[in-house]
Amino acid sequence: MTMWAMLTLAVLAATGADGCTVIAVGKKATADGSVMLTHTNDAGLNPADLRMVRVPAMNHSDGAVRHVFNFQRNGYPRLVTMQRGPLYEPVDDQPLSEIIGQIPQVPYTHGYFDHDYGMINDVQLSIAESTCAAKTVGWPKSLHYGHNLFGIEELSKVALERCDSARCAIKLMGDLAETHGFFGEYGKNQRANYGSSSEALGISDKYGESWIFHILTGPNNSSAVWAAQRVPDEDMAVVANSFVIRTLNLDDSDHFMASANVESFARDMGWWDPATGPFDFAAAYSWAKPGPTKPLYGGRRIWRIYDVFAPSKHLDATLGQHPQVKTYPFSITPDEKVTPKRLMDIMRDHYEGTPYDMTKDAASGPFGSPVRFGGSNKGVDGGWERSISMHRTTHSFVLQARGHLPDDVGGVAWYSLGAPHGSVYTPFSCAQHSVPSSYLVSRRHQFDTAGAWWAFQFVNNWSNLRYDLMHKHIQTVLDQIQDEAIALEAATIVEVANMTDTLARVDFIERRNNEFAQKMVDRWWSLAFTLVGKFNDGYVIDGDRSGDMHVPGYPAWWLQSTNYAAWPAKDAYNPPQEALQSNAMATSTSLTFTIVSAFSYFAIFAVGLVVGVLYLKHRTRSREYHRLV
Repeated sequence: MTMWAMLTLAVLAATGADGCTVIAVGKKATADGSVMLTHTNDAGLNPADLRMVRVPAMNHSDGAVRHVFNFQRNGYPRLVTMQRGPLYEPVDDQPLSEIIGQIPQVPYTHGYFDHDYGMINDVQLSIAESTCAAKTVGWPKSLHYGHNLFGIEELSKVALERCDSARCAIKLMGDLAETHGFFGEYGKNQRANYGSSSEALGISDKYGESWIFHILTGPNNSSAVWAAQRVPDEDMAVVANSFVIRTLNLDDSDHFMASANVESFARDMGWWDPATGPFDFAAAYSWAKPGPTKPLYGGRRIWRIYDVFAPSKHLDATLGQHPQVKTYPFSITPDEKVTPKRLMDIMRDHYEGTPYDMTKDAASGPFGSPVRFGGSNKGVDGGWERSISMHRTTHSFVLQARGHLPDDVGGVAWYSLGAPHGSVYTPFSCAQHSVPSSYLVSRRHQFDTAGAWWAFQFVNNWSNLRYDLMHKHIQTVLDQIQDEAIALEAATIVEVANMTDTLARVDFIERRNNEFAQKMVDRWWSLAFTLVGKFNDGYVIDGDRSGDMHVPGYPAWWLQSTNYAAWPAKDAYNPPQEALQSNAMATSTSLTFTIVSAFSYFAIFAVGLVVGVLYLKHRTRSREYHRLV
């Protein structure tokens, strides 16, 4: 394997382990004045806990402590504890999760939706995550060489438990990380894993603010360094597995926040020289190896999102994202107001209609599949485009906060299961207390029609057999249900407008949302069974009557690119001479038969023509005779 191939594989492994895409939209950039966040959870090689868990609001006694856990590589279940509500309590003989530390508990904690990272709490605080590469690494206290208590998973959950604003969340997470230490993703040994050692969050709230937050381990593989920048109200920002915050104006507390050591640590490490110019967070702390892999891994997604929402900017798709050189802005003002539907659509994107369209290149195969599997490159230099929607996305969401509405109405988690290009975003109130049971039973290793996740996972996998035909069918159903979901949420706002009893209102919204979500899952299973019957063994089967079954075959361009057009290959067919002579005689006989047959058909036609003429002549004479009579 060449050095370049080894480097490419290493960077892909590092950046692709849990590579996620975040979009944060300011309140004046949206159609309804809401702030919105998106996240794709592009899970890596570890079996994930697929449950969408509701952690309830809780009261805590004086002197109580909050346990802290390490969530990395937990698989299923992600957590077993008596502190986070009934869905995380032990079942049967499940052992409790290892506690790696604790902090003092507060008297009251908000309820929130939880996954690998915290999502949204009952007062509309919203969080979305994207793993980044940094020049520092840290390890958890559970390892003998680790010094740190908090990963981004627990930081996000603590923030949702204790805060109602983005500013509170940023300050709380930053203080906890500085005091107790921060660790990012780490390898199975003490070897540094720079490619995913830091984190970025999008954070939005009902007060109309959206922020981008960056954090990495601090001096001596401990403590933390962090910075946050507010997304301008008219703008939207994108994080795609790389730091995007650059210059910090810490005198402008309305738009910037940071740890006290944000500049001094970089200066001490030789990563920033004040004599060269203003401090640049991304330039100082981002980690990247030479070559196109890392710049395009995130840069192409940033370009794509900005180009879709602000085509008037005419951004260059080929630049890539680089730590030392600013190629794309921190944020842009969209040409048109942004809606949840437009964000859902971009989450399903594979660069369709661009030079990087993953359904059109040779790797998409004869049927235009955008799926590119990972794994060893077997020593072959190269790489794939990194799309926003991926086959390994376990779930994604669009979080919407609207401060002019009650929390239970204004805060919505539009939640999607599996790869977004074959899934529907269905609404859940940030304050509802439960989700359908089908959202809680899926296990990665065992196919189960009772699980909502498996409905979408199955359809997405089946569609790869004939993506060009099946995805059109899927898209039709998807668009119909997605429109129904958006209409449901809009109708809910109207119908609860005069409901003053908060508990009754939450119960009403919860029942409506859960009923819709389960019916949507049932319809997706129906779609799955329809696809199995309609598309199998290379056939398209529309019914049981003659003519209801056909074979679409392969596209001509693909046949020409394979050995089909040149088959059989030279020296691959060498029949004996006797067979050639026999074939020649058979051909001659066939030709003679064809000529005779053709002559016979002509003779029959001629006789028939003569008989027909005589018959018509006789009929004419007969009619004339009767006229005379």
